[in-house]
Amino acid sequence: MTTLSQALHRPYAYLADHYDAAIIGAGHAGCEAARACARLGLSTILFTINLDSLANMPCNPSIGGTAKGQLVREIDALGGAMGIVADQNAIQMRMLNRSKGPAVFSPRAQIDRRKYSAKMKEILENQPNLHIRQAEITEILWDVDEEGEKIICGVFSRTGAVYAASTVVLCTGTYMESRIIMGEIVYDGGPDGLFPSHGLSQSLADAGIPVRRFKTGTPVRLLASSVDYSVMERQDGETDIPLFSFEHDMAGLTPPESQVPCYTIWTTPETREIIVDNMNRSPLYSGVIQGTGPRYCPSIEDKFMKFKDKERHQAFVEPMGADAGELYLQGMSTSLPEEIQVQIVRSMPGLEKAHIQRSAYAIEYDCIDSTTLFPSLESRILSGLFMAGQINGSSGYEEAAAQGLMAGINASQFFHGNKPLVLDRSEAYIGVLIDDLVTKGTNEPYRMMTSRAEYRLYLRQDNADRRLTEHGYRIGLISESRYALFKEKEEKIANEIRRIKSTFLPPSDKLACLLKSLGCTLPSSGVSLAELIRRPEIHYDALAPVDCCRPELTKDITFSVEVEVKYEGYLKLENDRITKYKSMENRALPQDIPYDQITGLRIEARQKLIRMKPVSIGQASRISGVSPADIAVIMVFLEAKRRRTPTDDGKQENQS
Repeated sequence: MTTLSQALHRPYAYLADHYDAAIIGAGHAGCEAARACARLGLSTILFTINLDSLANMPCNPSIGGTAKGQLVREIDALGGAMGIVADQNAIQMRMLNRSKGPAVFSPRAQIDRRKYSAKMKEILENQPNLHIRQAEITEILWDVDEEGEKIICGVFSRTGAVYAASTVVLCTGTYMESRIIMGEIVYDGGPDGLFPSHGLSQSLADAGIPVRRFKTGTPVRLLASSVDYSVMERQDGETDIPLFSFEHDMAGLTPPESQVPCYTIWTTPETREIIVDNMNRSPLYSGVIQGTGPRYCPSIEDKFMKFKDKERHQAFVEPMGADAGELYLQGMSTSLPEEIQVQIVRSMPGLEKAHIQRSAYAIEYDCIDSTTLFPSLESRILSGLFMAGQINGSSGYEEAAAQGLMAGINASQFFHGNKPLVLDRSEAYIGVLIDDLVTKGTNEPYRMMTSRAEYRLYLRQDNADRRLTEHGYRIGLISESRYALFKEKEEKIANEIRRIKSTFLPPSDKLACLLKSLGCTLPSSGVSLAELIRRPEIHYDALAPVDCCRPELTKDITFSVEVEVKYEGYLKLENDRITKYKSMENRALPQDIPYDQITGLRIEARQKLIRMKPVSIGQASRISGVSPADIAVIMVFLEAKRRRTPTDDGKQENQS
C-alpha cells in the first residue's frame, strides 16, 4: 500500500495537483471516460504517454463493423464522441450484413486515422473541466478507511509528480508491461513504436487485483505507390452513407465521390509454402509468446495451421487515410520474422513489388481479471478505481470506447454519491459486453459479436437512440436541443406507424400492377399499407406510387417504421422474452448472503458466488459454474429468509 503521504515523502516527489477524476491512458476508452467525467462536472485530468497519439488506431484504420457498429451508435445515443468524430473523418462507409436482415445490420467506416486522432485531441483540449497531461503513471495510490475498505486516493508519475484524485479510471490499452515480438526478436515496447508502461501492473497486484497476460497483433503497412491495384477486386463505399451519429443527417458528411476504395486479394500456394516452411520461427508455436491471443482474429500463420483444409485466405487492402501513402493489409496479422514477412507479402497478387513501411508484430501485455469488477466497472477490491478497455481483457476500439464512456459516467456517479448506470443485456450491446466481462470473464481478448446478444432483433443499430437517449439525457450527456429532436423523431415514427396501419387501399389496376412488379398478388379485398409492408417482397419505399398521403420523412425514420411494422410479431415475442428476463434481473441479491452456509450449493458454485457476489439472480445465473439447480437453492434460501423476517408490525410472516 502506498498512500498520498507516503508517496510525497519519496525523493523528488511533489504534489502536482488535486482532481476529482484522473484518467490513465488516452486511447479510445480514456478519451470517452475523460470527456464524460468533465462534461458531468468533475475536474478531470487525462494522462497519456504521448500527447500526439490520442485516440490512436494502431491496428485497423476503421470503426464499426459487425456488432461493433451497434456499439458505436449506442455510444452516440448516450452522448459519447466516437460516432461524431468517425463520421467527420470517414473516407469510406458501408452497411454490413444487408442480406441478413435488420437485426444484424452493422455500419462500418474506413477512417483517416491521423485526422481522427487530431479531431479527438481538438475536442478534448477545448472541453471545460479537462486537462491533458503527457506523463507516465507508474503507480496508483490508495489508503484504508475506518471500516477497513481500500480506497483510491491518487496516482504517481515516473517524474515524481503526485496527483490526488477522488476517483481513478484505468484505460491502459495494451501498454502495461508490453513487449513487441517478431520472430526471435523480443523487446519492450508499445503499439506504433510508443513506449510501454512500467510499474502499474505491480501496483495493481500489490493492491490485490489479479493481473494476467494477453496477446494481440497487427499486420504490415505498405507503401501505396508500390502496389498494383489492377489485379485486385475493388470494394467501393455505399452511396446512401449510413452514419454513426444521430446528430448527423443521413445524407452524409463524406460525399460518395470523395470516398476512397478498398481492395480484396487472396493468399497463394506460395504464401502457404512460405509460412509452413518457416513455422519453426513463429513465436506462436516456438513458445516465445506466452500470452493468450484472440481466437476470432488469428494471425495468418494460425489460419494456415488451424484451417488446413482451406487452400487460401482473403486479405483486404485498406487506406490509412484520404491522402495517406500508406496501406493496411487487413487479415494478415503475423509475428513471423521481418524477412519472412517480406516474402509473404510479395507472394500475393498485386504485392509482388510492395514495400513494407511498418512491420507486423505481436504484442503481449498485462490486463486484469474482469470478474473482479462490479457491473459499473468499479473494482470490487479498490473503491473508486474503475477500469475500461483492453485492461479488462477486451479487444477493439469500439469495445474500449463503450467501456470508457460507462466507466466515466459511473466515476461521476460515484463521486456524487449516486447510483451507477448499469445497462442490462436487454437494453444494449454495451450491456452484453460489460455483463460478459464482469460475470463470465474471458480467457482471451474479448470481441463483440451479434451472436453474443440474446435480443439482437431489439438491439438494432437503427433504434439505439430510442433505447438509450433517455439514459444519456437523465445523466446529463445529451443536450436539451438534441433531446428535443429525439422526441420529435419518436413522435414522427409513432404517427407514421399509426397511419400505415389505418390506411387501407381498395383493389385497383394501379395497385395490381405495382404488386405484380414486386412479385406479389393482389388481394381480393382492401388491404392496409401495414399488411403489404409485412410481405417479404415489399419495402416501405416501394409503396410510394399508391400511398398518396405519405408524409415527407427522413430515411432513418422510414427505416425504423418499416422494421417495426414488418417484424411486429417477432418483436412482440422478443419483448415477452425481455419481460421474463427482467423479472430475474430485477430480483436483487443482498451482498451479505452467506453462500458458505447455504445447504445444497455445490462447492464450485459456492466458491464463485462468494468471490463474485452477484447483484441479482439474473447475474448469478450467468456465472460459469453456477447451475440452474444452484439458483433454485438460492431462491429457496431467500424465500425462507423472507418468511423468517419480521413484518412492520413486529410479527413473523405467516408461514402457512
